[in-house]
Amino acid sequence: MPAAAPVVRNQGARTTASMLVPVPVDRAWAVLTRYESTGQAMPDIKLARVLRRDGRRLELQHVYQAPYTFGLRIGALLELQETPKTEIRYRLLRGDRIRNLRGSWTLTPVPGGTLVRHQISLEPEIPELLRPAFRELSDANLRESMAILRQLMLKG
Repeated sequence: MPAAAPVVRNQGARTTASMLVPVPVDRAWAVLTRYESTGQAMPDIKLARVLRRDGRRLELQHVYQAPYTFGLRIGALLELQETPKTEIRYRLLRGDRIRNLRGSWTLTPVPGGTLVRHQISLEPEIPELLRPAFRELSDANLRESMAILRQLMLKG
């Protein structure tokens, strides 16, 4: 059983963050899919806007600015595919200074609540020399984002 505090693990270019939140899957899903308000509560997202929705598919615009972006504003257009109350998959359609970005959110009901897992594969367009600093700053941001997400889920 994962701890309540977010756990972040790296395996190559893929990072996985997971945590147990003592709320039903319905509540976790509702918070996760409030893309604009939940997104803008995150420390690195300065803009989150749903541009288009077609059933369970949507396009989402994000602007990031954080220590891991080295203070730069980075724009991204993401395509999301929802599997209600279970999974959200996303991939980069286009972005500034990002070679590749894809990932998923999964929600799994477990005794005592919901296991929230975020897998992300991110390849920035930065010199090799900066990649260790990027990874360290990105992981710290991910831990902080997961902790904020947990609080939002607890509040409902």
